[in-house]
Amino acid sequence: MKKILWISVFILTLSACQDNTKKENKAEKESQPKAETKTAKPAFDHKAYKMKGMIIAKNTFKVFKSNIQAVAAKDGLSGVVDFCHDNAMKLADSLGKSHNVVIKRTSHKLRNPVNKPDIDSEAVINEYLRLQEEHKPMEPVVMKDADGYVHFYAPIKLKKDCLKCHGTPGKEIPEPVYKLIKSKYPNDKATDFKVGELRGIWDIKFLDMADK
Repeated sequence: MKKILWISVFILTLSACQDNTKKENKAEKESQPKAETKTAKPAFDHKAYKMKGMIIAKNTFKVFKSNIQAVAAKDGLSGVVDFCHDNAMKLADSLGKSHNVVIKRTSHKLRNPVNKPDIDSEAVINEYLRLQEEHKPMEPVVMKDADGYVHFYAPIKLKKDCLKCHGTPGKEIPEPVYKLIKSKYPNDKATDFKVGELRGIWDIKFLDMADK
C-alpha cells in the first residue's frame, strides 16, 4: 500500500515539474524580443497624387492664360510668340518650385525641342493618340518612373484661341506671325491642329518621394 502511495506521489511530482517547465519555456519565449517581420511598403496613393496633379495643372494653365491674355492685349500675337519663347519655361520652373514639382509640357508635335518627351511621356502620348483615334476619353494617369518618382500625366487639348499660333499657317496663323515663329523655332512642328485635338500632355514630376 505504501509502495503504491509512493509511486502516486512520484508521478504527481513529476507531472508538476513538467508543467512548470512548460510554463517557464513559454514565459521565456514570450519574454524574448520578436523577430522583425518584413512588410511590403504600401502602394503610393494614386488618388492623392492625381488630385494634386490636376490642381497644379489647372493653376499653371490659369497663370499661363492670364499672362498670355495680358501680353496679347498689349502687344498682339507677335508679343505672345516672344513671351512664350522667352518666359514659358521660366514661368513653369517658378510655379514648379512653389509646389515642389517639375512642370513640363511636351508633345508629339514639338515647337521647342527642349520639351522633347522621354520614354514614359512618349508612351502616354501614344496612348492618348490611340484613344483620340478611337474617340475614347483620355483620362489623367499617375505612375512612377525608373527612379521611383511619381509623375502625373494629363492631356492638353487644343482650344479655339490656340489656333492663332497652332492652327494652319496662312489660315488661322497670320503669315507675319508664322514667320516670327519659324525664326524662333526653325524646326517647329506644332501647327495644323484642330480644335479639340491632342496638343500635348502635362508631365508633372513630384519631388517629395513621400512613399519612400
